[in-house]
Amino acid sequence: MNQFQKTIPLITDPAKLRARALYWIAKRDYSIHDFKVKLEKVCELPELIDALITDFINRDWLNEQRYMEMFVRTKVAMGLGNQRIQQELKQHGLKTDEIVLYIESLEIDWFEQAKSTYQRKFAEKPMDVKQLGRDKFYKEKAKRYRYMSYRGFNPDEIKYSMDSQSDDW
Repeated sequence: MNQFQKTIPLITDPAKLRARALYWIAKRDYSIHDFKVKLEKVCELPELIDALITDFINRDWLNEQRYMEMFVRTKVAMGLGNQRIQQELKQHGLKTDEIVLYIESLEIDWFEQAKSTYQRKFAEKPMDVKQLGRDKFYKEKAKRYRYMSYRGFNPDEIKYSMDSQSDDW
């Protein structure tokens, strides 16, 4: 440990741990996995953490369904695709089958989501082979494809979004 790192005293008092947990949960929703990780950073007693998590779940203060709804709503508004959203939810400890069922129940048109994301990013930069030249055109096309892929869209959705702006694909 270097001189700039602070050592955080670990909490062993249930009342103090509960107060800190209530402070965190009042600010935003957490997945159970994320909340447990956060608690483990300040408390070394697993039985205390488990009891607190169970209590919060029973009181509906910690609710994975609510967390997933908020998370998906936020990520869709950011313009992310189905694959990226599912991947991020898995990283937060949610189960794959629950994720898939919830996202399918939303009936989001991922092709239109991809088109919207593409237009938001590239509407001001239309592409034309004659204007850019063949080499620059294909480099720009590859760059845009990578951008959309990173955002979580599959190849069909990307092609649909790119076709919406240009006839040169």
